[in-house]
Amino acid sequence: MVVSRSLQPNGGTGRRIAKQRRLGYCTRHRLIVPQGVNGMTDRASLEKEINDLRRSVAQVDRDVRQLRDWIATNERALASQPETLRRITEDGLARARSDLGVRDLEMRTLRENLMAAERRMALYTELDRKYRDIQNLERELERITGLLERHRSEFYQLQQSVEQLTPAPAVPSELVLPNNARFPLDVRRGQYLIGWADAGAQRLPDIDLTSLGGGSMGVSRNHALLRFRGGQWDIEDLDSTNGTALNEMPLAPRTPTQLADKTTIRVGSIKLFFRYITQTVRL
Repeated sequence: MVVSRSLQPNGGTGRRIAKQRRLGYCTRHRLIVPQGVNGMTDRASLEKEINDLRRSVAQVDRDVRQLRDWIATNERALASQPETLRRITEDGLARARSDLGVRDLEMRTLRENLMAAERRMALYTELDRKYRDIQNLERELERITGLLERHRSEFYQLQQSVEQLTPAPAVPSELVLPNNARFPLDVRRGQYLIGWADAGAQRLPDIDLTSLGGGSMGVSRNHALLRFRGGQWDIEDLDSTNGTALNEMPLAPRTPTQLADKTTIRVGSIKLFFRYITQTVRL
């Protein structure tokens, strides 16, 4: 009986079969597949997972190529083998083809897991980049905000300087109270606090509405501020409890509003009348 030398590299059928078994064509290689990336929240763990998957893919790829080569070699030699050796080879080929199907399935699973892990890693990378961008923008925002506040402060200082150098209008003005009392407004004084007197207060109002009902009429102790700026009087509500209105139009707190001639000012429930005093010339 003549046996092909390609099937007995070590001399002898028994040794050839032993080699086949050592190569794993009759006994499957054991492959430890790393866990998928599902549930991993740590980037370092994900990097390790990707590296493990790549090593597993490379190992299975080598096994598949070796297995395919072994199958192709023995399929070519099968026709020239004697009957006894042919049955052994065909049995080995059947097991090798079955093992190849399993390895192909393992390869597809590994590659799918690797692609999923790499996509997730790409998301981690983009997330890190976005986070760094946000940090950079926040630092830039802080810098710009600081510059804005400094320039705003300088602007207000310049504005006050201009207002201080602006001559006061020659036309006098006054407030007319509900009891027809007149309260002249001196532009040289510059500002008047409207409210009602409290013995324990640190600052008493310049225009005291205590005698007109004060707190019982909804007036706060420090209710509003009259201020002369830029040649004109304005009024600012000082976060009073019941608010300030001009001609029944409520004012926003802490927002200076210019006063026009013949304006009704309501503080709480008390109405004051602002007007410019015109000189009457007798003929």
